[in-house]
Amino acid sequence: MDDELNTFLTAQRAFTDRVHAVGEDEWERATPCRDWTVADLVGHLIEEHRWAAPLLHGQDLESAGKIVAGSRRLPVDGGIGANRAEEWDEAAVESADAFAADGALDRTVSLSRGPTPARAYIAEMILDLVVHGWDLGRAIGYDKPLPEDVVEAVYAEVANFGDLSESGGFDEPVDVPDDAPTIDKLIARTGRNPG
Repeated sequence: MDDELNTFLTAQRAFTDRVHAVGEDEWERATPCRDWTVADLVGHLIEEHRWAAPLLHGQDLESAGKIVAGSRRLPVDGGIGANRAEEWDEAAVESADAFAADGALDRTVSLSRGPTPARAYIAEMILDLVVHGWDLGRAIGYDKPLPEDVVEAVYAEVANFGDLSESGGFDEPVDVPDDAPTIDKLIARTGRNPG
């Protein structure tokens, strides 16, 4: 199996474990993502993973957007609880199947910034799974660590990006000691305080 696909699937399983660990009374908890509850954060990942299949199957943004909009469900229980976990499971299977399809990682996808190699796309998805997996774990008190090999791979890539806050998608980096765990270094680069 391709290393990037294996890393993606491992990161996705770790996020799934956290989604299924959310208690019924925890969906409205705050997360380290400003203004996002646990339900909002999981909803963001659901939406993100619903885009993978149409994009990897060659749809442009407009066509993919229509497909994604058609796959949204009317909320049950305000869109939280078991319904949200079920939606995540479905979106995760769809994106995993799309990335695992023969030749998928050699394709080009249409993103908002323009044509993008699928390998760059999956790398972004892995980053989101790890960072938001940390966010979700922190929000619900989930203590099992993220897979170290995945964290190391993501940090190695992110370390080459410079100041992530310049993209507008992250806060200013947080200082951590040089001997901090890799997950702390990664999280700090995204403007989150790992302490």
